[in-house]
Amino acid sequence: MTGRLLVTPHAHPAWPHTHAVFHLSDGRQLRFADQRRFGRLWLRQTDEIDTFTGIARLGPEPFDPAFDAAHLEALLRRRRRAIKSCLLDQSLVAGIGNIYADEILFAARLHPEQPAASLSRAQIRRLAALIPATLAKAVDDNRVTPEAFLQGGGTEYRNTPLLRIYGHEGDPCPRCHSALRRLTVGGRSSCHCPKCQRPQSENRR
Repeated sequence: MTGRLLVTPHAHPAWPHTHAVFHLSDGRQLRFADQRRFGRLWLRQTDEIDTFTGIARLGPEPFDPAFDAAHLEALLRRRRRAIKSCLLDQSLVAGIGNIYADEILFAARLHPEQPAASLSRAQIRRLAALIPATLAKAVDDNRVTPEAFLQGGGTEYRNTPLLRIYGHEGDPCPRCHSALRRLTVGGRSSCHCPKCQRPQSENRR
């Protein structure tokens, strides 16, 4: 949830809470800083089997060609958990965080608490298309030069004004102008529109 990996000139001042520095062959440094100390580093030999980082337990990334509507339907078909919790489950889909789970569900007009197994096939197809599309837009919105990223210490969140729903509790919905509401799903804060994202029937087809 926190931490920065930054490639810097050798003489660039170090940020507070820099815990590891790797010296690169071109004279620059790769630095890892983490104020909250949630991050971890592993040293693995080239031919060593990775049984410890947890990467093998991650699901496909949203831009993986294997991630499509059929794959998503197979994942969600029997899961009674809220769809928001499923999107945050890294063993199902890797790389979706709390911010963009809200953005994705708003784009798909899905209530965060709707049971995943209750989604219709059409809803799943729409969700499967909107997951990579929403994240691709976020990548474009956050595009920045290496120099500007380094100058900002790797902590620039220039996209915040571009988010449609996350962090906008009480603001008018950009689609219907109803007041956006916040609720807690699986211990995570979630913002949604009570009109555009009404809970759906559990009839899947």
